[in-house]
Amino acid sequence: MQLKNIKGQMSVAACALLQVAAPVSEAADNDTGNETRWDIDSSVLIYSESDGRVSAFEPGVRVGIDLGDDEFVNLQIVADALTGATPNGAHKSTVVQTFTTPSGNTPYTVQPGELPKSTTFRDSRVALTAEWDKPLTRLSSVLLGASLSDEIDYTSLSLSGTYEHEMNNKNTTLAAGLATTFDTINPIGGIPLGLNPMRQAGSAQQRVGTDDTRTSVDLILGVTQVIDRKTLMQFNYTHGSSSGYHNDYNNVLTVYDPVTNAPLVGDWLTLDANDMPYLFEKRPDSRSKDIFFVRAVHHLEEDVINLSYRFYTDDWGITSHTLDLRYRYQMDGSYLVPHLRYYTQTGADFYRHNLKVDTDIDRATGAVNVDFASNDYRLAPSDTVTVGLKYGLPLSDDSEFSMRAEVMTQTITDSTVPAGEETPGLDAIILQFNYSLLW
Repeated sequence: MQLKNIKGQMSVAACALLQVAAPVSEAADNDTGNETRWDIDSSVLIYSESDGRVSAFEPGVRVGIDLGDDEFVNLQIVADALTGATPNGAHKSTVVQTFTTPSGNTPYTVQPGELPKSTTFRDSRVALTAEWDKPLTRLSSVLLGASLSDEIDYTSLSLSGTYEHEMNNKNTTLAAGLATTFDTINPIGGIPLGLNPMRQAGSAQQRVGTDDTRTSVDLILGVTQVIDRKTLMQFNYTHGSSSGYHNDYNNVLTVYDPVTNAPLVGDWLTLDANDMPYLFEKRPDSRSKDIFFVRAVHHLEEDVINLSYRFYTDDWGITSHTLDLRYRYQMDGSYLVPHLRYYTQTGADFYRHNLKVDTDIDRATGAVNVDFASNDYRLAPSDTVTVGLKYGLPLSDDSEFSMRAEVMTQTITDSTVPAGEETPGLDAIILQFNYSLLW
């Protein structure tokens, strides 16, 4: 959360420094400092994945209050609704596959050659965020934040604080922040027992409890530097750690029989006759990550170039690189912002396409020979390209309308799996509409 706050502040500073035409900054220049100013941003986000997968509708409103003397309060509310079908982790097969919904009460089938997806996926979320930016001295300030998010099966509370200090004639800003997040996961039907079989609908499911928790702590250090009157740079380092429940309780892995070249059928080895040939995933109960981020903003005659690079690594074995380029092209009375983003990552050490009998599972006893395993495509080696365009139209000195459209394409690297069983890629369309007002 706090990394986003620092990045957002840097963007505002860049607009002011580089004299980017924006109604909010222009209105602020006319402020006498003797009255409270209100900055309201409203938005609607529409997200849709191909092949009938997840769709999201997300309206949101942010209210920024300028209390004067460089003191600000930001309040935001976001609500979203998700529908569609989400992959359950099992892979395609040449035979009909039957699964049980997360509640354990209802079966559903998947035809040969189809990607197994849970068609009962429904969710809604409401998130509230509050921030207070308070000067301490002429050169230092503190930003305090709190966020609460609630979903059907998930509740998250975040608290954060950032200290900023300006130096070098206010050309250099140092920042240090700390954010803590407390998550509670309470899935319908309870927490599945990791690396144990999914069972037929209506039978006694193997659960370890009704809910579980996760705690995360992130430390952020940042430097924002004015290079010259047209160039601004930002450097951030984040170290984060989390402990507790990290599994996706919806996700399973196929128990694959290399003899039949299909999911294991019949009574599941020597276990309960209700056991199905799918094991619930299991991930480590802790995670440590390091993130390095650098951004450069440069003002041309009228246009602005915004280029950033992000390097991520964690102790799960994932390493990623992100390049992001935005070019603001100023037109007569409006502007365009083409956007290009490239993301690539390696897979987690425990990412598995499936679990094989005689290799990962003992055929005679049913014992699982791996400590952790997941077929979540978000943990797989992948490449993602996002291409988009934003159009902004100032309606007055104090208001602006903007809209953006983006296409995202994700490719999963599955070069070692049999043909026809690959994890499919993902295509998605993103639309967003914004209206901002200052008075």
